[in-house]
Amino acid sequence: MKKRIFKILRIILLTLITLVAVLSIRHYFKSKSDRELFADAYGQYYTTPDGERINYTFYDSSSDKVAVILPGFGCSSAHYEFDSLAKDLGDLYKIVIVEPLGVGLSDETDRDRTSANYCEELHGLMQYLGYESYTIIGHSIAGIYALDYADRYPDEVEAFIGIDATVPKQWDICPKASLPENQYKSDKILKYLLVDTGIYRLLTELSFDKYLEQIPTISEEERPIVQAMYCTDQLRPTQLREMGALRENSENCSDKKFPESVPVLYLISKDNCNLIPGWDDIHKDVITDPDSRVVVLDGGHYLHLENRAAVVKEIKNWKY
Repeated sequence: MKKRIFKILRIILLTLITLVAVLSIRHYFKSKSDRELFADAYGQYYTTPDGERINYTFYDSSSDKVAVILPGFGCSSAHYEFDSLAKDLGDLYKIVIVEPLGVGLSDETDRDRTSANYCEELHGLMQYLGYESYTIIGHSIAGIYALDYADRYPDEVEAFIGIDATVPKQWDICPKASLPENQYKSDKILKYLLVDTGIYRLLTELSFDKYLEQIPTISEEERPIVQAMYCTDQLRPTQLREMGALRENSENCSDKKFPESVPVLYLISKDNCNLIPGWDDIHKDVITDPDSRVVVLDGGHYLHLENRAAVVKEIKNWKY
């Protein structure tokens, strides 16, 4: 009986090893062809003083106001993720979707992922584009950078709109598993176990139709490009280093608040409010302008995908 059990276990183990090997090889070759498919698929480029390219997409509008959209951590393509939101806000702003270094079609970088460097790179882009005032719309981790950016360039930032945005003191009340240092470790493990083995690619391919339902503006011609990016560029080296630096970046901004000249609209997740007591209070803590608001919306962390209509409505109804 023991011999039979061990034999069955060996067969199962060998089957799993073979499957992972096949998926890994498939992922390797598919990634090479995918990168050829989405190379320079959209947008334009700004080259930093260090020679690294930052991709951005411009959505023109009859409005005189400008809004800059910044993605959260782990984004595969800010251009596609925020395409529907940008088009929905076209009557309010000219939109610039920015892919920071390590995101989407932008280059990797060896520069430290400090908030200071991020702000310097973004400010260089805005100077290149010639914009002297603009609203920043940021999801998740972009909240830390926006807070620091508004502190550094208060005369340029007209307002900040945070989509379930990160704030410096959230690590005092968040579950232990979500702490930056723990997430950094788990992301590195996931990179080796899921991404590099091709398992993540397979799971993404199987669930991609459901994901695309949240971005209705993506055309059938764009679909294979979007899928290629989401299957290929997950947890890139620059992004992993960004997560590794998040704790220090948050601590460096722990005493900062948005200047009184910068109104803030925080759109925060009801799911997170239920999971994390005080989620709304820590967002109220960093705003000073009387026109600022904190609004709880139904949905999870990706409100701009899960509940885009409510996000757009709140932004359009906000007077500042």
